[in-house]
Amino acid sequence: MNLPAKVYTKSDLEQAKKKGKVVGWMQAAGIIIGGAFVWNLLGWIPTLIVIGAVVYVLYRLLAKPSKPETVDVNDLNIDDIEV
Repeated sequence: MNLPAKVYTKSDLEQAKKKGKVVGWMQAAGIIIGGAFVWNLLGWIPTLIVIGAVVYVLYRLLAKPSKPETVDVNDLNIDDIEV
């Protein structure tokens, strides 16, 4: 039987939700402050180039790969090939 190791109360769950939101806000603030630091350090042109490169790589990784076209062997004619 898969019983939980501990039974959580409603107040425990509410406290965990609040703590999770606070941690999320702190992470977002850290990312914004770090991004502002990088922006001021590098300038806006290199930052835009890096952001563009990251977006391109993510697009290539997350986009569905196109199916390769199949070639029908019966359509090939050996007489059309020049040597």
